[in-house]
Amino acid sequence: MLKLLRKYSRSWFIAIAIGAIVVVFVLWGVGSFQSARLQEVASVNGAPILLPAFIRQYNDLMKQYQEQARGEMTEEMAKALHLKEQALGRLIDEELLRQAAARLGIGVSDEELRAQIQGYPYFQVDGRFNERVYYQMLGRVHLSPEDFEKQERHRLIVQKLVQEVTSFAKVSDGELQELFNLTREAVQVNYLVTSPEPYVAKQKVSDAEAGAYFKDHQAEFKTPERVQVRYVMVRPQELLEQVRLSPSQIDDYLQEHAAELVRAKVIRVRQLFLPQSSPGGPAEQSRLAAQAQDLLRQAQTGKDFARLGDTLAQNEESRRKSGDLGYLTRGQNLPEWEKVAFSLRAGQVGLARTPQGFYLIKVEEVKETEKLPDAETKAIATQALKQEKSLRLAQDKAKEVRSELAAGASMAEVAKKHGLTPKDTPLFALTEALPGLGRDHRFNQAALKLKPREVSPVVEVSQGFAVLQGLEHRPATEPALEQVKDLVAEAVKRQKAGEQAAQDAGRWLERLRRGEPLTQVAAQAGLPIEDSGFFTRFQGFKNQFQAQALTSAAFGLSAQNPYPAKVLPWQEKYYLLAFKARRLPPASEFEKERENLRKSFLEQKRELIFTSWLTAERQQAKIKIYEIPS
Repeated sequence: MLKLLRKYSRSWFIAIAIGAIVVVFVLWGVGSFQSARLQEVASVNGAPILLPAFIRQYNDLMKQYQEQARGEMTEEMAKALHLKEQALGRLIDEELLRQAAARLGIGVSDEELRAQIQGYPYFQVDGRFNERVYYQMLGRVHLSPEDFEKQERHRLIVQKLVQEVTSFAKVSDGELQELFNLTREAVQVNYLVTSPEPYVAKQKVSDAEAGAYFKDHQAEFKTPERVQVRYVMVRPQELLEQVRLSPSQIDDYLQEHAAELVRAKVIRVRQLFLPQSSPGGPAEQSRLAAQAQDLLRQAQTGKDFARLGDTLAQNEESRRKSGDLGYLTRGQNLPEWEKVAFSLRAGQVGLARTPQGFYLIKVEEVKETEKLPDAETKAIATQALKQEKSLRLAQDKAKEVRSELAAGASMAEVAKKHGLTPKDTPLFALTEALPGLGRDHRFNQAALKLKPREVSPVVEVSQGFAVLQGLEHRPATEPALEQVKDLVAEAVKRQKAGEQAAQDAGRWLERLRRGEPLTQVAAQAGLPIEDSGFFTRFQGFKNQFQAQALTSAAFGLSAQNPYPAKVLPWQEKYYLLAFKARRLPPASEFEKERENLRKSFLEQKRELIFTSWLTAERQQAKIKIYEIPS
């Protein structure tokens, strides 16, 4: 539930300023914070940042990344992401914001705080604030009313501060027109593409070349640390039938989650539409599904929903069916669409697949809700409680298995006693996938710590709880050249093939720039002329947003300057672009989208202003960093 609260109440300004803060509140009284002088991690204009605050912020960041990585976050990954530096940076920014608000006389009254709390739908029943629901949620996260109030008050102060700092932001019609043309302009190119593959077989490799390459790239041929283990898996799903629930347990759940067991009655929706071409073969359907999933991922990770629509701008049907649909009730759309849309909460994004195509749906507002039927709420409660209790049963069973193995019992005996099936893995390295398990970093990491016959702690993985026992452990080795000479020779061949492919592509480009026809150069090179179709800057060359160099080069071409200055490498291939056509958006489209574009652009301007202001605050502040705890 707190994840939903965070999504509901956060703005991008607060995300920039202080990151994801748990949204918390209390209605009665003003809490006070007192603390003994503890170890200071840093200070901002003399105000200390204490170790407990740093630890809390670091743990919050770890949890966020663990959610994104589906639990596969390790200390090594945290170090690579500089999470400790991120945590300290957020605390410094938070203190700078507090000080700036005080300097500008910005505060939040008790009345404002009370009104904010009463307006949250997650603490309401039948549209009214409910004290019992509020306390139930507060107790579930084990946080005090004082901490709740402190954080919510600070969040509201930051909102006021943002408004104060960015209040002068304006967007002119000229800027809107320029932005519109920039986002909707489309270009089309012909292109030739060559790869090293046809050149590999022609390469010869001398002993001297192989030796030199191996000396410079020895780490590429290092054999990684590998391990083989025997394991048993306790799966919560297999224990569901063992769970027994009393009517009182179900009633308690229904009472505690009453505010959640509702469904939307009236919603305001924005959508993007990806039409299914007719007839569309399996390849086209797979491409469209992948595009829809990519758009969903971008929307769920914070990309502006309106800007995502720019990727669909070249399709007339997409433009016609995308946009703000206003307020809707059930029965106005396709069943597949409504099943997704009416399951979302305000601010959430979902994806609906219909016979017409894919709809990316964002619920902007839930205006009214209605209670779910009793039968449905009992089914939800039963399923949720069973999942929760089966998870605990599985964990307890895995702990018992681990205890018996650690006491000296054999894996075969313990598995038979508990009705489990032991399995042996092949030898594997940290990053490799395993049969029946896939690529689960937690499992692999636990396995690589084991010596032969050693038993692991209980490891929570995607399928349940695993207990591992080491069978074989092979350390990483650095082979001699003779042991890997065939691999080295192949690597040298591919390197030389790439160099030759790039040289040939460069010669073909020079011929084009001297005026030879594209058809003639392509025929002599034995390459087909391919057509990119129209694409915008946001769509990218071949609908690949990552191909930024190719996209940028294509938009730099014209009828007067049809070829780029150099061959463009991408994904180990070499591209020669040739300008074909440019298309500007019609003026009528600009008039239709002027206001939505103005809102989006103004938001971006305010973001830039606020980021620049915060940067200046950092530069002017006296910030001392004493030590980042190890």
